[in-house]
Amino acid sequence: MRRLGPILLALAALIPGSAYAINCSWDIVPTNMNFGTYTPFSSAPVTATAAFQFTCTPPATATLILSRGVSPTYNPRTMTRTVAPAYTMNYNLFMDAANAIIWGDGTSGTQYLTFTASPGNKIIGGTIYGTIPGNLDVAPGTYTDTIQATLDWGTGSSQQFFTVTATVSAECTVSTSAVSFGLYDPVSANAAAPKDATGTVNVYCTAGTLATVALDLGSHAAGSTRKMLGGTGDLLQYELYRDAARTVVWNAVNTDSGTSASKTTPINGGFMAYGRIFAGQDVRIGGYSDTVLVTVNY
Repeated sequence: MRRLGPILLALAALIPGSAYAINCSWDIVPTNMNFGTYTPFSSAPVTATAAFQFTCTPPATATLILSRGVSPTYNPRTMTRTVAPAYTMNYNLFMDAANAIIWGDGTSGTQYLTFTASPGNKIIGGTIYGTIPGNLDVAPGTYTDTIQATLDWGTGSSQQFFTVTATVSAECTVSTSAVSFGLYDPVSANAAAPKDATGTVNVYCTAGTLATVALDLGSHAAGSTRKMLGGTGDLLQYELYRDAARTVVWNAVNTDSGTSASKTTPINGGFMAYGRIFAGQDVRIGGYSDTVLVTVNY
């Protein structure tokens, strides 16, 4: 009985140590990532970042894992357009600014953050790097994805969510091939017959974009009549039409239009410009030319 007191005192000294808890907590939940405006006709990638920070009690070892979002794969991840019809846009999240290490859960070649806390190092913060590749063929609209960030320290875990957002604006580019009439002979071949030729207006737009194409009257028009200017100062009357029958003049009122299926394919396969020099014009020999402005509204 005399030895009971010291034994109880020794047990009491052990009790506080057995209650020591390992835990991790968020200081900064991963912030939402906004890529801003994405331009599909640019080859340059678009980047954005999200910040995070958490604290762990030593000797906790924590991992930070990121989900795939709506994508079935880690490479690439995809954002989804918020309005119908549905379109997706590729992107990915990385552990480094060089885009060499995809941040995931350790599967499919991805890696994740591991942190072991110590008395002198309990807090870790960092950056999640996001990139959208250049030259994607995507439709205008707002695209989003939701990523789950899982902080796990073995005896517990905490899940937080952040959104990834990008906006694609409607955009179009234009290229043309000249309406080249070749030789016009007002004395013989074209004394009574007009001289016809065609050119092409190629309009490339973001997928799903409706574009309307107008032509101005050129640089030497008289009223509503298009004319080419010669080196002698003579003017040669001609016209541009929307149709092969050359009945509908293509101008700022009678426009042509179509909807893009892909930014890589010209709308309607290219808009044909049907040109005609009218017969029997009394002009001097030489070269004649005009420049017509193409305007695309979308």
